Amino acid sequence: MLLESILTVLIINAIGLFWGYKQQSDKATDLFYSLSFVALTVVLWFTAADSLMHHLLLGMILLWSFRLGSYLFKRIHAMGKDDRFDEMRKQFIRFAGFWTLQALSVLILSIPVIIIYQTPNIEFGAVHILGIGIWALGLLIETIADQQKFSFRQNPVNNGQFIETGLWKQVQHPNYLGEILCWLGVFVCAIPSLESWEWLAIISPLWITFLLVFVSGIPLLQKASKKKYGHLESYQSYQKNTPLLIPFLY
Repeated sequence: MLLESILTVLIINAIGLFWGYKQQSDKATDLFYSLSFVALTVVLWFTAADSLMHHLLLGMILLWSFRLGSYLFKRIHAMGKDDRFDEMRKQFIRFAGFWTLQALSVLILSIPVIIIYQTPNIEFGAVHILGIGIWALGLLIETIADQQKFSFRQNPVNNGQFIETGLWKQVQHPNYLGEILCWLGVFVCAIPSLESWEWLAIISPLWITFLLVFVSGIPLLQKASKKKYGHLESYQSYQKNTPLLIPFLY
């Protein structure tokens, strides 16, 4: 089961790599990312699903993937391209490095998913309800935040302005908070199935938090935003007084 999962993710991202490099385009990058989770979970579901939690988890991953994939696909077509890939697309090794990291991230995030499907006859309980609740809250937060930002950017009146309304008034990166909660919820769903070394599955929510807070999320956006809006006193005040990720804490 583990081998099938790894091969599925690697094949999908290899196809994405060669397609993206040949076309010199990143318009399908996020679709391949979402498709990786869908394919991996569907393979596991067909292979081992025999419990309510297995079926619910399939629905969770499908809903999350469709929501994220469709939003990012719509966004990249509205933007035309992702400036972060301008130089990377021209260098196959660097481009391949990105796709390798993406495939690795999919596998790391999916560790709790794999463990749940490796556990037969799961008795649905309170911990699963808690996990689904955390996941649902995360999905709701990132859905609302992404839609608010997309609508803001599509309005010509807001050209040259940054969003500080709706959820973005509470924290600077509510969409990332939602994403972290989604994967935390999936991990919580896996807790009743964890034994000994399987508790390493905690790396899943920790990994997405690490990526978004320290690597490819907040640092890149903060740098780009400061370059674009740093001269505005309103932005300086927003940066100083608005938490990055968690209301009242961080």
